[in-house]
Amino acid sequence: MRVWSENADRFFPDEKAMIRWIDQPSLVPFLPRLPAAERESFRSFVVARMVEETRQPDGRCFENFRRINLAARK
Repeated sequence: MRVWSENADRFFPDEKAMIRWIDQPSLVPFLPRLPAAERESFRSFVVARMVEETRQPDGRCFENFRRINLAARK
């Protein structure tokens, strides 16, 4: 087995681009597990906080993004 980390920080050109990334793939694992009535408010909360935390003065959004990779063979 091999495990390694990867720095995948990225700039999104604008909020819309980052929001598309949040919607797919970031929220995909979470939304089906929430009651249907709570999904939109959860999404709205996540999007608002991400924009607030990542927006740069030039309008781009910077996301700190770390990956943990795993390769295994049976």
